[in-house]
Amino acid sequence: MLDEYFTNEAAWELIASKLEANHPVEIIELQKPMGKKGYVMIISLEPDKPPLYIKLQLGSGVIYGRSFHYSKEGNRKSKK
Repeated sequence: MLDEYFTNEAAWELIASKLEANHPVEIIELQKPMGKKGYVMIISLEPDKPPLYIKLQLGSGVIYGRSFHYSKEGNRKSKK
């Protein structure tokens, strides 16, 4: 599990470093709350593991971490 490898602090450091490095981010429409924007990054960590799926939401001057897990076929880039 990812919680064995990432503390909350380490997860946010990874997110920040990828954003600063201009890692691709897809803008999606969230289902909850309906109609709000979400931001998805797919990050490859290890060749023998699925990529990491990260979904963020912005609101009231805060960045919310909505998802942080290994990607599944159903949520790769196209899932909202």
